Amino acid sequence: MKRIISALILLCATTVASQAADLLPDSVAYKAGRWFQYVPYGHSFYADEHPDYMRMDIGAVSYAPETNYGNSPAKYSAQMFAVFGVRISVWNMDIQDRRFGFDMSQTASAHLWMDISEHTTSPVVNTDYRIAAPTFTFIHRLQGKESVPFLKNYSIQFCPFKHESTHIGDEMVLQRADKGYALRRVNVSYNYIETVVTLNEPEDRYASCHTLRLGGLVLINPKHGWYFIDSRDGDVNNIASNQPVRTNKIGINERYGPSGLPFEMWLQYQYQSACSRHGFQAIVSAEVRNRAMYGYSLTETEHATAPREAKYDPRRFTYSVFVGARYNMPHYDGYFSRFAIGVRAYHGNCPYGMFRSVDNFSHIGFCVVYQ
Repeated sequence: MKRIISALILLCATTVASQAADLLPDSVAYKAGRWFQYVPYGHSFYADEHPDYMRMDIGAVSYAPETNYGNSPAKYSAQMFAVFGVRISVWNMDIQDRRFGFDMSQTASAHLWMDISEHTTSPVVNTDYRIAAPTFTFIHRLQGKESVPFLKNYSIQFCPFKHESTHIGDEMVLQRADKGYALRRVNVSYNYIETVVTLNEPEDRYASCHTLRLGGLVLINPKHGWYFIDSRDGDVNNIASNQPVRTNKIGINERYGPSGLPFEMWLQYQYQSACSRHGFQAIVSAEVRNRAMYGYSLTETEHATAPREAKYDPRRFTYSVFVGARYNMPHYDGYFSRFAIGVRAYHGNCPYGMFRSVDNFSHIGFCVVYQ
């Protein structure tokens, strides 16, 4: 809980700082570039499961034995997902009459998952945290002889270092310990490099736009896989992996997940309609992603007698869709100037924390976005 509170305080402070930065006078700008000025490109789409903006989902979520804290016989329950994310442009510049643009941004986010319908304690199921080194985005706006039908611009985004770490909720950990599960907690913690290519960045938020985005990430240390387990959190033999059990510097046995295919890839599409004179427009966003489904079972109570071997984690396609409407604040185009409501749906293996071993995970519900 302390980690959650600290992350929320940090993100709230970052939000206030970003709003203040948007009001800085032009005198802060240095020659061709500007410091802490909002840029309208490079932001997460509405279908993104782990975006860099504020979002809350409340809806029906499929139950699995691994996440069913109250042992409910129902197939679905009302649960909540909340994202506290922010992207701040640290330094950006435009050259050749805005033909080219460059931006250096900083991102951070925390993702909270709560089972609000469980009557005993409404447990926190999982929290995800993401931090990154500066992210660099280059955009080329096609003008004059460069113009291509239906293509206004393209951009390339690169981040040399991102980190994700997750934490299962305290109630879930205690329950798993009480019931004697072989794996009480799996440490999902990894570093990666991310690259994204976008066609038709929606720089003009008022205009109709079709945007296509292709992205990928690669683990910085593929030999360590996506996760690991140490003997304080469970039986290291119950992970199916091609990595050996080893003893770390403080004398604790641990084992990393399999070093198989160390990447994720995704394809995204987003449409925004022309904005009405009252500031409203339709938004449709979709994502298809290929990622690893972690190769262990969280429901086992029997301990393995020897290390289980596996070549790599199986791969799964996941699908996410958002359909809704957005309101654009008039006379202001910057941080936290857009508010959207809609319906968001997801299907695939669970995209959160150590529960990525859960297959056929689905949720659909009401979504609110503050961007």
